[in-house]
Amino acid sequence: MAETSSLQAQIENVSKLKRAQEDLREREAQLQLLLDSTAEAIYGLDLDGNCSFSNRSCLKLLGYTAPEELLGKNMHELVHHSYADGSAFPVEQCHIFQTFRKGGTVHVDTEVMWRADGTCFPAEYWAYPVWRERKLMGSVVTFLDITARKRAEDAIRAAHAESELFINSVPSLLIGTDARGGIRRWNLAAANLFDLSGEEVRGRSLKNCGIQWLGADIEQEIDSWLDMEESSRHINLPFEKEGKRHFLGVAIHRVNFADDKNLGFLITGADITERRNLEEQLRQAQKLEAIGQLAAGIAHEINTPTQYVGDNITFLKQSWSAISQLARLAQSLEREYATGAFPADVASGLRDCVKRADLDYLLNEIPKAIDQSMEGVQRVAKIVRAMKEFSHPEAEEKTALDINRAIETTITVAHHEWKYVADVETHFDPQLPLVHCLAGEFNQVILNLLINAAYAVRQVIGNDSGNKGKIVISTRGDQHWVEISIQDTGCGIPEESQSRIFEPFFTTKPVGQGSGQGLALAHATIVRKHGGRIWFETAPGKGTTFFVSLPVSPITQEI
Repeated sequence: MAETSSLQAQIENVSKLKRAQEDLREREAQLQLLLDSTAEAIYGLDLDGNCSFSNRSCLKLLGYTAPEELLGKNMHELVHHSYADGSAFPVEQCHIFQTFRKGGTVHVDTEVMWRADGTCFPAEYWAYPVWRERKLMGSVVTFLDITARKRAEDAIRAAHAESELFINSVPSLLIGTDARGGIRRWNLAAANLFDLSGEEVRGRSLKNCGIQWLGADIEQEIDSWLDMEESSRHINLPFEKEGKRHFLGVAIHRVNFADDKNLGFLITGADITERRNLEEQLRQAQKLEAIGQLAAGIAHEINTPTQYVGDNITFLKQSWSAISQLARLAQSLEREYATGAFPADVASGLRDCVKRADLDYLLNEIPKAIDQSMEGVQRVAKIVRAMKEFSHPEAEEKTALDINRAIETTITVAHHEWKYVADVETHFDPQLPLVHCLAGEFNQVILNLLINAAYAVRQVIGNDSGNKGKIVISTRGDQHWVEISIQDTGCGIPEESQSRIFEPFFTTKPVGQGSGQGLALAHATIVRKHGGRIWFETAPGKGTTFFVSLPVSPITQEI
């Protein structure tokens, strides 16, 4: 009986063990099924680095067909044995084994893993320690093939390098800032222009990044750019380089660098010092050309009043002999009268002197001669004053200018150019506000337009001085803008030439009569330097009207 009970107990124990083993196998199968259902590659390691399990993704990714090909094998020797170039990869440097040494999770995204066929791939993996009753038993490793990601990263790096190469090959400076003005991008042209590297300026504001700005209000101007909603352009920003004064021209654009929330600014531009100097030389040459063209006429304008001043002085000199005799006789009469005697010969001499002097004629003509001389002197003074105002040295800064007076001055200077071909009418707005502009350059614009108008009228009337055309100059304005119009009754602008009027070196005049720079410089002066407009309306055979519109206060300028 006892033997039977013992046998039954053994049978029950064996049955329980079998059930436990079956349960274990079932759980292991379920666990394996779970592991095989994941997309990530997973394998386990014991403390010696030998594979204790692996899932289907691991086998597939490493190129093995059955778990037995990995189980019990040292994974460092199979998978992590060398670098991509085949050089040895010591186990001491294996990141996975750091899990055993440190007992913590290890993440690596620069590992090279080897397949069964001897090829390798870049992998990112995580090694997690496995603990049992506070004792480290091994680790679980999950990994991904990041070949596609590495290729994408390489492509991005190549694109970035290509972009940097392209940006740095652009001769213009390119500066990128965030919405607060902090510098984020700084190309090679900017580094060379300001002798500042990208590392030196990154994160700093343009106003205090090391650029030696000149001018008291430059910082306020740079701050104002951050409030602009639209693109703007600024020229003649002064800065110092190698002890010399330079000028910068820039365009500021508001942009989205990454998304709608990541706003910033793109600043493009260049050192315009040399161009500015060349333009100044060209303006001076054009001014000298105009003055040279006006010289003969101005000489004639001055010669005419000078001539009749000289004639009147000659008349006065010739008349002085008779006048002086009368004056001496008058003194003699006064002396004789004082003594009470009045000799007959003195009275007779006085009558003869009055007769010889033709006193009535002198009394009538001498005041006229004096008035004419005064008028001539005033005319010469007006011409000299107009030339002085017209030709005054150009100021670097804009000043408040009386537009009406400036136009009157230019009309006076160019009088000889138009007086034989046209009558000039002016219709000036007496309430015209002062305009901040470069006076010399504005005078040059009006002179060019006036000379062109006179030339156009001359083409219609020919050399017949008895038949004149008309040039009408008008001004009008408000608190924001001033508009000047110069209308002529000339030949108009041919249709085929209208689109090229403001091109440099384009002219409709015969060779030797025009350089083709007048209207080009006028356009550059009005539009780029003053933020204004210049345009025209024309009817071939009937005439042309040029319009110039200027802002009363300085505004954003173009490069």
